[in-house]
Amino acid sequence: MATQRKEKVNRTMAALYDFKNFTADRLDLDELVSLSAFGKTLRAEYEIHGIEVPEYVSTQLNALTREIKGRVADQVEARRKHIKAQLESLKTPAERRAALEAELAKMEPVSA
Repeated sequence: MATQRKEKVNRTMAALYDFKNFTADRLDLDELVSLSAFGKTLRAEYEIHGIEVPEYVSTQLNALTREIKGRVADQVEARRKHIKAQLESLKTPAERRAALEAELAKMEPVSA
């Protein structure tokens, strides 16, 4: 029983250390989300006990939120580009030619 409790405390302390000292470029999205969840739980515990939330908690949560949002936006953009490329590859030569001609027509100066 004491060994299990000690292991739990060690895991919690390791999570706290990771939260305080994370390096975003070394972590994948799942790890960042996990640290964010830990940080939100930590903040909630401080608030439940009426203890002032340390500045590092808000700082780290803000950094995690920015990093997560940035990575998700990058994933969405990559998926968007992939879909556009797939759609482009499905066009017939006549459709590609028409699209290029339409683009060229937009670039041509309007004659008065």
